[in-house]
Amino acid sequence: MKRYKYIGLLLLAGLAAACQKETVAPAGAGYSTEAILFTTPYTVSKSAAMRDGDFNEGDKVGVLGYCKATGLNGEDYSASEWDTKKPFATPEVFYNQELTYKGNGVLSYNYSGDNAVGTLRGWYNEPDYTYAFFAYYPYAQLGYGNRGTIYAEDGRTSMGTITLSGENATGDPTFTYTMPYRSNSSTSTLLNLDRVPDVMLAYTVNHRHSDGAVSLKFRHMLCAFEFEINNYNEEPVEITSLVFRGENFYKSFTITGQKQDYTPKDDRYSGQFQLLSEGKPLVCPPALETDGVIVPGKAIVSLDGSDDPIDLLFIPDADGKITAGICSVSVQMEGERERTQNVRDGMSFRPGTRSIFSINIVGDNFVIEVRADNAWSDGGDSNIYFD
Repeated sequence: MKRYKYIGLLLLAGLAAACQKETVAPAGAGYSTEAILFTTPYTVSKSAAMRDGDFNEGDKVGVLGYCKATGLNGEDYSASEWDTKKPFATPEVFYNQELTYKGNGVLSYNYSGDNAVGTLRGWYNEPDYTYAFFAYYPYAQLGYGNRGTIYAEDGRTSMGTITLSGENATGDPTFTYTMPYRSNSSTSTLLNLDRVPDVMLAYTVNHRHSDGAVSLKFRHMLCAFEFEINNYNEEPVEITSLVFRGENFYKSFTITGQKQDYTPKDDRYSGQFQLLSEGKPLVCPPALETDGVIVPGKAIVSLDGSDDPIDLLFIPDADGKITAGICSVSVQMEGERERTQNVRDGMSFRPGTRSIFSINIVGDNFVIEVRADNAWSDGGDSNIYFD
């Protein structure tokens, strides 16, 4: 799998600005001859399970941009910091402007509104003006009610919806993501494994023209689950069924401005994820003993038998719960009955955290260990035992 790439932003911004000065025409009186450029270092938390490092070329991001602000008595707050100006600021610079990832940390766009500089948006001429930018991924074209559907690569399959605060709304913008699953479903409802995107947000405030390109550092808003099999037996084992199910998973959340946390909304969905295709069991190789040390055979639960694991993405609440009900893991080996264990209440999951469910097979028994990229709230790894 790819790892994170750290972009030299100062070099990148300098090169981009230099190129921009050479290729764009003046925008007219009152504006500078330079345009707003976007980069993303993508130095997010350790969440390789959610994405494999950089954005993929062609990925699309939406951005809102703010600058001018006039108070109730005509005061000009355009040069003030965001917390001062935001009660009077609307996204007049950009409203849901589509940005496209071009590789090497560069986000490009085509702009045709007021203050256009070629196909880009120009800075205001006043050097003291401050700007605020709020971005989200993946992009959705908005319609009625400032709501839009995220579509899969086929252009038809819904991956949920995005709702933004209005184009004329002042203050911190709001962002709402709603999963594509049907509300009030039952735990027997089969849920698709790849319908939820890796929702991310980024913001930059108090940015001035002299600061150069706008750097958007994205953070993950969902948590991810992966699954693996560890076989401690001398013989290979065949897993014929592996199911993760739950009731009353959180379906949507709203976050405002620069806040890091959110509270899920009241809508819920239930269902089950069948992690193995019917008729395609997962065979885990036997353990090997080297210098007296037993090394278990390992198998990653993936869609195509590769090393790229299946990722289930969920909305955790402020207490680290992904559901208001119960969720469980069910495992069945060849010739054995299905065994189910609830995920215990003490576990806590956080946005931007990948949790690995390791299903350890010892003789005829199962032991599930759960580990995360950062510490659990209860102090460490958690074990679930199957009788």
